[in-house]
Amino acid sequence: VIGLDLDSTLLKDDKTISKRTKETLERAIRRGIYILPATGRTRTAIPECVRQVEGIQYGVCSNGASVVDLDTGKEFYSCKIPVLEAIELVGILEGYHTMYDCYIDGKGYTEKRFYDNLDEYRIEPKIQELIQKSRQPIDNLMEEIQKLDQPVEKFNMFFRNLEERERVHQELLKLSHLKVTSSLTNNLEINAAECNKGAALLGFAKIKGFNREQVMCCGDGNNDYEMVKMCGVGVAMMNGEDIVNEAADYITYTNEEDGVARAIERLCIRMQEN
Repeated sequence: VIGLDLDSTLLKDDKTISKRTKETLERAIRRGIYILPATGRTRTAIPECVRQVEGIQYGVCSNGASVVDLDTGKEFYSCKIPVLEAIELVGILEGYHTMYDCYIDGKGYTEKRFYDNLDEYRIEPKIQELIQKSRQPIDNLMEEIQKLDQPVEKFNMFFRNLEERERVHQELLKLSHLKVTSSLTNNLEINAAECNKGAALLGFAKIKGFNREQVMCCGDGNNDYEMVKMCGVGVAMMNGEDIVNEAADYITYTNEEDGVARAIERLCIRMQEN
């Protein structure tokens, strides 16, 4: 089983997959290896170039809040924020200058005041495009959570001011029932305390009859740390954060240099062939 972070790991900077990487993934899948995108995104926000890789069926979504069948949405594993705790969190976020959204049942929701003013929060164009495609604009997020009455997979926040981001980070760290990570310089991501990509990936592997030593992953960011540390073979990208590189068993090339493909070729395919 191999779990792959998307942004700055599997995907190049232009959010595409190289020909070499796509061919390597499909080659590994044909050899009986499960390949799962392991992302902070929702199921519906996983890009088409990933879905077009022949044989990719499952995904670790929302930083490990769920493992789902990407076609049907059937859930195999979950670790989410209860409704009342999610409503309490929105009340805290309203006191800061930040754009925030949440994911429920594989769908993203954000308020229209944020959706229509993404430039205000210094969100890069590619991420703005992703938000506009994957979030449903609504009037009031707290009311929407109450109406849907389902646990929340993840909250995502963007900040114009990094000092404001740090203030929010410190306040959220006081809440022991929540886990705070990030994947971009100006964002924060909030999940249930026990939620992480590593636990989700190992949970899926156990369901499929694999042990920890048979699980490999690749990642670059703060929200990949547990996955890289917990899996039998943890691979960090050369462009990754220091904390992830220190936890890794191997460091591969950057996402612009087919780092994922090189790691799978060396650590999986060649070992099988030998």
